[in-house]
Amino acid sequence: MPRIARAVGIDLPHHITQRGNYRQQIFEDDADFQKYLSFLQTESMRYRVDILAYCLMPNHVHFIAVPQLPESLGNLFKYVNMKYSQYFNKKKGERGHLFQGRFFSSIMDERYTIACARYIERNPVRAKMVKNAWAWAWSSSKAHCGIEKKDSLAVKKLFNYIDVREHEWMEFIKQEDNTQEVATIKKQTMRGRPIADANFTEKLEKKLKRTLIVKTKGRPRKIDKSRSR
Repeated sequence: MPRIARAVGIDLPHHITQRGNYRQQIFEDDADFQKYLSFLQTESMRYRVDILAYCLMPNHVHFIAVPQLPESLGNLFKYVNMKYSQYFNKKKGERGHLFQGRFFSSIMDERYTIACARYIERNPVRAKMVKNAWAWAWSSSKAHCGIEKKDSLAVKKLFNYIDVREHEWMEFIKQEDNTQEVATIKKQTMRGRPIADANFTEKLEKKLKRTLIVKTKGRPRKIDKSRSR
């Protein structure tokens, strides 16, 4: 199923992900991670995007982001990627694209926002880079678990969107991901389609005045020829 034109829902959580070009490493040391986050903090304020969750991995990034304007997401990642690519290429003495094409994004309902936040923050655990999600320095996990008091990106706004409280978060992300939910998150994000139930999706289509899912066509009704004789 093809990827559709980007759908943006104002004040709704979106899962966003992007890889390095040809899956190349885009972060090599702590200074690289810090530089990217500094650009993200500045540009998210400038373009009015709330970052609810994030995880920076060596060759890709994940976010849950809430745009305040239709153009917010496009502008945010355009300029973050541009500034970071300039920094990284200058450091390496290289030229060319650092990131692989345009970023992937999908609008989510509450159920999948919860599942996606856990999926994002458990990335380093699944990659066997750390034992616990909050041990990874370059994600929102420590802030959500209350370990890191400095919340530069204000990621604790996540708890305004989900029915899980801050004091419950550490226990929640200790649990394994729901494999069906993760499969849905991955599939729908790659297609740009909503990660949500049918009721949410129907309301979203009406709000955005566009089709976001493929409507299944039933078989043509058979004609009873005996009655037409």
